[in-house]
Amino acid sequence: MTQSKWDQRYLDLAVHISKWSKDPRKKVGAIVTKGKYIVGIGYNGFPKGIADTKARLADPKIKIPLVLHAETNALTAAQGQGDTIYVNHLPCTACFGHIIQHDIKKVLVVKRDYSKSKWNSDMVFDMAKEANIQLKLIKL
Repeated sequence: MTQSKWDQRYLDLAVHISKWSKDPRKKVGAIVTKGKYIVGIGYNGFPKGIADTKARLADPKIKIPLVLHAETNALTAAQGQGDTIYVNHLPCTACFGHIIQHDIKKVLVVKRDYSKSKWNSDMVFDMAKEANIQLKLIKL
């Protein structure tokens, strides 16, 4: 899979959108495209109507069960359309399951060291291979 100028643009945009997250620890952004058209964007945050107060965001026991991941938000916004997702952080296994269920065929992610991630990055790569999804890490 070759990296195009569009891949670079969409990854840059995912990084930009990640800054919209109010999470003080991790900011993740995602873009879903169909061809060259953006059909969904998302960042990690609480569901609509749920107050994202500083106190809630600072307490992992409250924040973690409430937060929706960027990939899920972008896939929801895309309403079942899209063939590619661009993310500034490797998806967790649950989000990768959603990516598979939405028939996304290509996942491009900002390259970094994921070996110390609390997510099981090896399992994500295994899931991609088994589901025949192109998963590529791209250095910005």
